[in-house]
Amino acid sequence: MTVDSLATKDRLISSKISKIQSSFPKLKAFKPFSKKNPQMEHDIQTKEVLLTFKQNLQQNHFARAGQQLIDCEERLFALKQEGVQSSKGIVEEEEDCEEHLKKDFEELLEKIWSTIENSLEVKNKEEIDSLKEAVLALQQEEIQDQRWEGFDEKKCPPWRPRYCKRTHDSLLEKVVKQRMEAAKPDLNCSIKSSIQMDIISKAKQLKSDLLQVATNVKSCYPELNICQYYANLYHQAFSAKIKEIADYGLSDSDCLHILQWVNTHYPRIIKHEALTGMIQYEQLEALLPNKMLEPLEEQFLSSKENELQTWCQKFLSTEEKATPEMKDGCYSSTLAIDVIQCIHGVLTSAQEVLGDHSKTKRMTHQIKEFLIIYHRFLVKVTEDNQKADAVLKASLHCIRQFRDYIIKNADCFPRHIKADCENLLTRMRDTCLGYFTISIHKDLKGKYSKLGTQGWLKNNEHMCSELLEAVDGHIQKLKNLDNTCLTCLKELLSQFHKEVLVEYVRKMMKKKIKLGDEKKLHQAAEALCNNGQKIHTLFTEAGSDMDELKNVLAKLAELLILKDPHCIELQLVSLYTIYPDFSEAHVSAWLHLKANLSASDLKNIKKTFSEFRELESLEGTPESNNKDPFYTCSNFFSKVVVK
Repeated sequence: MTVDSLATKDRLISSKISKIQSSFPKLKAFKPFSKKNPQMEHDIQTKEVLLTFKQNLQQNHFARAGQQLIDCEERLFALKQEGVQSSKGIVEEEEDCEEHLKKDFEELLEKIWSTIENSLEVKNKEEIDSLKEAVLALQQEEIQDQRWEGFDEKKCPPWRPRYCKRTHDSLLEKVVKQRMEAAKPDLNCSIKSSIQMDIISKAKQLKSDLLQVATNVKSCYPELNICQYYANLYHQAFSAKIKEIADYGLSDSDCLHILQWVNTHYPRIIKHEALTGMIQYEQLEALLPNKMLEPLEEQFLSSKENELQTWCQKFLSTEEKATPEMKDGCYSSTLAIDVIQCIHGVLTSAQEVLGDHSKTKRMTHQIKEFLIIYHRFLVKVTEDNQKADAVLKASLHCIRQFRDYIIKNADCFPRHIKADCENLLTRMRDTCLGYFTISIHKDLKGKYSKLGTQGWLKNNEHMCSELLEAVDGHIQKLKNLDNTCLTCLKELLSQFHKEVLVEYVRKMMKKKIKLGDEKKLHQAAEALCNNGQKIHTLFTEAGSDMDELKNVLAKLAELLILKDPHCIELQLVSLYTIYPDFSEAHVSAWLHLKANLSASDLKNIKKTFSEFRELESLEGTPESNNKDPFYTCSNFFSKVVVK
């Protein structure tokens, strides 16, 4: 007996129920639907005139068919709710109707579950409408379950509650798992690794199905973010596969592939423009937990470090065997460009793979190691290489390119590695420049030897002129060097400028003279100021950039004419602020010139300076931290070696 045939008997039963109900307290009223869908109400009103349950079911009008069964269910179980002692005939009819109603419910749900199971295949309007109907029918069933809550189990329909939502969710989970497992790799794909092919095939299935949900399924679930729900299911399935793969030892290639999916490819799918606003990526758990992700990142970083090291060694090996080429009249080398491009490429790709540049900073240690080896090569060239002139001139430009890259990409380096690289580059530049100036200083040795002597004090102008004339001659030779680019020439002149002043100060600190009276102290101070100005003018007009050296002799000269110990202490502090490498040894050597200082004053001045220097070293001096040793004179006094 179907619901349609049940309708006839239902009218007879209803008349009997009405008579019985009139003599008993009113039945507990069923609550109206807590949520009504206007579209569903309209559909029901337009279809209820002619269509029977079977017709509704056949045409996939699941919501109307389900409502017809629910109406029958409520009328059929009204007597049980009231607890009326029915006659034997009515009870038999009830049992017969209940059995057929149960079968109709099962038939309805069978078609609904079949429709839900094929959700990801719907394409045309008819299929989409059927899915909408199925979802509405399930909502009705859930509401009906809620309406029967609290009633005596013996007085409720035996099929209540149906837990349709629970079944629906389980069915979707099952469908997603089956589709992901059934995803077949593209055999025509150029990728060789079976692991990579497996991941790609599942990712394609995931993307295709989520786009299908957004396009055709979303509208069928007006009260649920079904896109997010499906995203959670596919995320769990994809994550499970990634975890399974990551749990085994992987080649570097497969390791890279997984990290790319975790950090780049997969987020790009979930954030596809067609899914914008439908899926909240932030609500999804990580594809891999940290305990599984970190070993993969370590393997990847180690492989990239080895790759970087190999390429840098290869470039340097090529440089060692080659002869620098001429370009625009200057010696040039592609070493810096080759290494920088390699470094930048590896760092950039690693950052993209890991999704976080902070994790790649450790790789810059390889740059430091390369610079150490490169410096050894340059030192060796200065010692025994017949093509030193060409190699070192070309290297000066390379060193500047390395330095500019490190400064520009400072965020890629840990602070200590950046500082080490900058110091290495400064030493490398000094090595190259020193090769060209060492012979000059040998030639000037006789002129330097007269500085800081009694003869210098008496014939200062003459000796300074001699020194400057000799220096100018060498400057002209340096400027006339063939195959030297202008930038490198400026560095060479700046270095020469610095070295001449270093030698000047060092000779003054040799403790060859002591100035006891005020006249000699003022005479020496005036000579220092004049000499300093002339040296600075000579070099800056030639092209030196060492502007900070302009007042180094003048500031030292002030120490000679100051009488008050406290004023001397302040001047020493001022010197230390500008030149953080100005040490206690320098203080002692310079103040040796002032024979008018008592032993106790000298001791107190040294003590005060030492305490100040120690305090500054603990707190850190902003001036010294901000100075760039590549361009400034912050390391001037470290070159002034005193005994």
